[in-house]
Amino acid sequence: MAMVEGSGKKGRVNLKVVLIGLIVVVSVIVSGFAMVTVSRAFETPPSDFVTLPTAPISKTGEIVVFDSMAPIQQGGLNVGVTGYLETSSGQPVAGANVYVQYYFEGAYRTQVGITDTNGLLVIQFPFNWTGWLSLTMIYFGDSQHQGVRQVLTLAGENL
Repeated sequence: MAMVEGSGKKGRVNLKVVLIGLIVVVSVIVSGFAMVTVSRAFETPPSDFVTLPTAPISKTGEIVVFDSMAPIQQGGLNVGVTGYLETSSGQPVAGANVYVQYYFEGAYRTQVGITDTNGLLVIQFPFNWTGWLSLTMIYFGDSQHQGVRQVLTLAGENL
């Protein structure tokens, strides 16, 4: 008779084992969800990376220069670059595509901005920086203006 009672216990599922297993499964699911949520918080925000055109820089027309190039600050952090594209006589170059190249996340990246009617260029980056940031500013030119390529180094936050 002892064997019959013992074999009956072997066939029953222990309630404690089921509860512990359920708790483990729920914990794994919740921690996985938390890891995905946290990792998304550190993703790079969407950017406007583009491919740099292969057209040659124009050598005809009036000479242009980048003027008053400076970091854009938000909340004490540098998050972009602003400045003017002007002719050598000080006239704004409106509606110009200006390409900015920099090193980010292990590769050289390119963004493009368009100057407004005053020649003002504003480009927001998908990051902020400390130290010094090296940028290559490129305007390919048009039928009236020569192109220009200029390397700038901008100071980072609190420098």
